Amino acid sequence: MRNEGAAMIDVTQAVRQLSRNAEAIRVLAGALPEEAANWSPAADIWSMKDVAEHLYNEERFDFRRHLKTMFGESPESRQHIELKSAREALDGFLLERAASMAWLRALESPDWGATIELQFGPNERFTFSAGDMLVSWVEHDNLHLRQMVELLHAWHEHVATPYSTKYAGEW
Repeated sequence: MRNEGAAMIDVTQAVRQLSRNAEAIRVLAGALPEEAANWSPAADIWSMKDVAEHLYNEERFDFRRHLKTMFGESPESRQHIELKSAREALDGFLLERAASMAWLRALESPDWGATIELQFGPNERFTFSAGDMLVSWVEHDNLHLRQMVELLHAWHEHVATPYSTKYAGEW
């Protein structure tokens, strides 16, 4: 029996959003020359290259991998890869995102209620459903898109000196 109060996951919309996010990531990460992509406004803040490398590794070994496990597939082994350039990281991310989209579109009647228990730190374990994983995947993109816009803003202010961006409005 279907629970009339429960929201259904619109997989088509989630896949569409993941594809749109990939395009936005491509545009934002590609907006800077390599020198700027390696620049960071502070030692504890990622550069655009760091963000692109993170997205590449997450695309390969996080969301898709966990969903495959929940749906009974054997996932690839996990190994973080450090890349030489922001361009290499972005290109790798885009290839992996295309593979993710093809895989998601090919799923036939997946159980979005299937769960996985994941460990965060030595003593924290949480259970997530496949639905949680899918909507978190979209949100993960959103968080890094915001981070990328903030990096573009910081870079622009950095190179605008001695001029002021005040006329543009408050950040």
